Amino acid sequence: MSIPNLYITGVTKDTVGKTALCLGLALNFRDQGFKVGYFKPIGWKASLHEGKYVDSDAALMKYALEMEEDLEVINPIHLDYYHLEICKEMKIDELISSIRRCYQKISEDKDIVIIESLRQPCLCFSFNMSAIDIAKMLNSTILFVSSTCEDEGVDEILYAAHMFRNEGLDCSGTVFNCIRRFIEERVDSIIAPLLKEHKLNIWGRLPHSPSITAPTVQEIMEALNGKALAGKNYLSKLVENILVGAMGPESAVKYFRKAPRKAVITGGDRPDIALTAMETDTSALILTGNLYPDVRVLAKAEEKKIPVILVPYDTFSTVKRIREVTGKIKAGDDKRIRITKSLVDRYIDWKGILSYLGLK
Repeated sequence: MSIPNLYITGVTKDTVGKTALCLGLALNFRDQGFKVGYFKPIGWKASLHEGKYVDSDAALMKYALEMEEDLEVINPIHLDYYHLEICKEMKIDELISSIRRCYQKISEDKDIVIIESLRQPCLCFSFNMSAIDIAKMLNSTILFVSSTCEDEGVDEILYAAHMFRNEGLDCSGTVFNCIRRFIEERVDSIIAPLLKEHKLNIWGRLPHSPSITAPTVQEIMEALNGKALAGKNYLSKLVENILVGAMGPESAVKYFRKAPRKAVITGGDRPDIALTAMETDTSALILTGNLYPDVRVLAKAEEKKIPVILVPYDTFSTVKRIREVTGKIKAGDDKRIRITKSLVDRYIDWKGILSYLGLK
């Protein structure tokens, strides 16, 4: 465990872009000539890969870094929603030993290892494997990621740094992710100086990038347990806006024109809204309540190359579920991988991070 490792963690339960940062840093470090390893001690059984449920982040990093290690080594412990029951049946000492053993394999012949935490530091505290516990075990340097610049978000970063430092851990600083242009000045003029007063570096701020964060129609369909009725060859389209079509067609035209690359949520019994939406920049139609549409809608959708997704939920539930869906970089998604690497290279002081870790 003598080589440097960087433990990347969020500070809240919200999605903050940890994996994208891990990916971008690892690829830029590698281009600089360093041998880079990736390790996710605890992950989720999130996706099916070669017949097994695995953590999709681990699968992505194995693919992008062309890692020789098996996924069971890259991510030795898998949890699901009811993880208390799972961990109660396991021997904690054996789990900790597996983390040490797998990390040792990952770090062999490497110059640096990037370690990714679960969504927030407190997870798995109930059985002594929180982010702090693992970071202490592996003698890690901490890097925080936050996707909010609200005042309470800054307090969350400072509080997390306080907790890690109380355990003797080195907190290198923070990266802000998914930052929209209108709040960049506040980050630079107010938030950055405050964090620096608390000896936390600001290593950069990644801008909001729909090409990474916007979900595809496919991802939305899966989250909604939906069924594609038309446009099945165009499920890779990005969805940057969500609109509900509940007005008359005359009002809808102006409403729909204001939002490009959108998903329009309406009922299958509203062909007027569906047809109007497809005359504007629409990525998908989402029909609620399992109400099948008029054949004219399906014909127009095929003509316009717009997927039509049938979902079982009402409008309110559909909107709520979609709001929780974000784009996710997956193994094989070379376009998003390239974009992520480029953004980190441009907006993050990754050379400064290397220097902080003692790597020149």
